Amino acid sequence: MGDLLAAEPDLARAADGFADRFGRDLSVRVTIVAADGKVLGDTELDGEALAGVENHAGRPEIVEAMRDGEGRAVRYSHTLAENMLYVARRIDPADPRRGVVRLAVPLTAVRLAQEQLRLPILKAAALSVALAALLGWLLAWRPARRLREMARVASDIAEGRPGPRAYASGNDEVARLARSLNRMAGQLEERLALLARERNQLRTVLDGMVEGVLLTDATGTILLANGAFARIFAAQQPVEGRRPLEAARVPALQEAVEAALGAAEPLTREIVLGGGRGKVIRASLAAIHEGPRTVGAVAVFHDVTELKRLEQVRREFVANVSHELRTPLTAIKGYAETLRDGGLKDPAQAAEFVGVIHRHAERLRELIEDLLDLAAVEQGQARLTLVPVAPRDAVAQAEAVVRPAAEGKRQTLSVAIPDGTPAARADRDRLAQVLINLLDNAVKFTPEGGRIGVGAAAGNGRVVLSVFDNGVGIQPEDLGRVFERFYRADRSRDRREGGTGLGPAIAKHLVQAMGGTGEVDSRPGAGTTFRGSLPAA
Repeated sequence: MGDLLAAEPDLARAADGFADRFGRDLSVRVTIVAADGKVLGDTELDGEALAGVENHAGRPEIVEAMRDGEGRAVRYSHTLAENMLYVARRIDPADPRRGVVRLAVPLTAVRLAQEQLRLPILKAAALSVALAALLGWLLAWRPARRLREMARVASDIAEGRPGPRAYASGNDEVARLARSLNRMAGQLEERLALLARERNQLRTVLDGMVEGVLLTDATGTILLANGAFARIFAAQQPVEGRRPLEAARVPALQEAVEAALGAAEPLTREIVLGGGRGKVIRASLAAIHEGPRTVGAVAVFHDVTELKRLEQVRREFVANVSHELRTPLTAIKGYAETLRDGGLKDPAQAAEFVGVIHRHAERLRELIEDLLDLAAVEQGQARLTLVPVAPRDAVAQAEAVVRPAAEGKRQTLSVAIPDGTPAARADRDRLAQVLINLLDNAVKFTPEGGRIGVGAAAGNGRVVLSVFDNGVGIQPEDLGRVFERFYRADRSRDRREGGTGLGPAIAKHLVQAMGGTGEVDSRPGAGTTFRGSLPAA
């Protein structure tokens, strides 16, 4: 239509005819407008009505078409009394002076056309979406199944359950991802197995230690503790996840851990359990640092109770032996100086002083011999000849030595050895020495007129020799220390009787050297019984 109008030389005269013809053919309203806005032709107007139409130069679609070549607008038409869609275009796109042709369509017709097209469009769209969804599902089903499988494998790995690997055939991205996941799963499984093995090894090492080991976090909560820790502190299981005070009920332990967490250097503490005579635990503690932060503490506990006891015994031994040596030496020195300073001029007094010196020298000799004898037995250097020894023979040998002292205190010394008592496998002289030491000890600690006895019994391949008395007895707190060197339950009485405090210790070590065991029973005020058990010959 634009080409026909552009080819018409006298458009002003033929414009209305063109508008009428094109309007009928297109079933739309056609308006031809000159460049100055004058309406030259209109499908709906003729003659005077056409001549009276107002100038269209200001109409929006005309302005836009003259400027850009094409324009459109929607507005109410007073001529047709309804809303219209106006579309305008230059008659000659290259020459705006030729004017504009405008088409007008009622919006009711547009809406009707839209309603007619809507259902086919919706059907086509729905069919397209369904086809696209089906095609997408078909294309995504296999990768999605493989991704779900990989998700299952990843979930098993995260929960620590090694299982079947993901399907990894092909060379697409999903297959490469599956191979990477399988490789990661294998490496993770190897590392988990290594960690489990190392954890079990560490737990075995810790549980095999006699020292207690404790590991805490930065708040002092227990992360790890071995069995020795639980045994040393009688901790309530489980200890993990609890504070030391909650697990062991030992305030000193809690204080030590808190001190270690706040200390820059390792520290050592001694923890006493059960009072002054209970266990003594030496704790070595250190904080664990990660950069400037303290993330926990580690502590190692050593039970040094026996070391403390031995150290105390050593101190007492040094003090006792010094005292025992000093007493006779002081007496010898004092009486010797008295003799030197003129005591020799009085023969009677000199003889008395010499007797005192001899008595203390003899005591000193006995003490030194006992010490040397005890040292030889303890170091395994005592010469022993183990042969069958009849208990009656060893008792008779000891009785002959001790009976004079017992009779001097009017004590009754009895021997009760049943007939048929088997021989013991022992050293004859050493067994007699054991009985002499124990009988001498009984004589010293039994009052005048008391009773002392020696007995023997056999059973289970052993021969048990016992020495008993009805003397002062031993207090329960002293009973466990009777066999210590120089230990005296009644120091003043023993010293008055001239004892060294080494007799029971020597007796026990000799019995042990001959393959036997020694023990003691006593009740204060009711007497004491020493027993030595030896293998039967």
